[in-house]
Amino acid sequence: AAIVGGWRYLQTASGRAWLDNAKINIPSLGVVVKNLYLARISESLSTLIKSGIPILDALHITSELVGNLNYQKVLLDAEENVRGGGTISETFSKYNEIPPLTTSMVAIGEKTGKLDFMLSHISNYYKSESENAIGSISQLIEPILVTILGVAVAVLVSAILLPIYNLVGFS
Repeated sequence: AAIVGGWRYLQTASGRAWLDNAKINIPSLGVVVKNLYLARISESLSTLIKSGIPILDALHITSELVGNLNYQKVLLDAEENVRGGGTISETFSKYNEIPPLTTSMVAIGEKTGKLDFMLSHISNYYKSESENAIGSISQLIEPILVTILGVAVAVLVSAILLPIYNLVGFS
């Protein structure tokens, strides 16, 4: 009942918001997830801007593509700010989900008129950061898995051999 109730809760709007928030706040894995979302946002925006799509449309399309309600809210807020005459970097600076490095690089891109170029570099940076983090996490998990498998094999062998020894009378 708890599993079905939890699953039903995650299907609601507040449940999805809670799950999206939990994904980016998990210790150590949250950094990887956050980097992947930032890479997706910057790569999508870069591609759309390079294709000649207006910035307002690019922000709206990217907000639908990102797959996380927190980042979708940031992008929709940025769209409204740009529509009102502001900049994307002003909006990004208000949110903790967007690191200061990304905000400052977007601001430089906006000032120089090379936003697509800067977003492409941001995307490459966060992709490499997440690949490095995934590699280090897998190196940490490997010894733990070997230990767990060793214990499982020991339990299995003892479960098979102990009854045989008891039958033969070596106890």
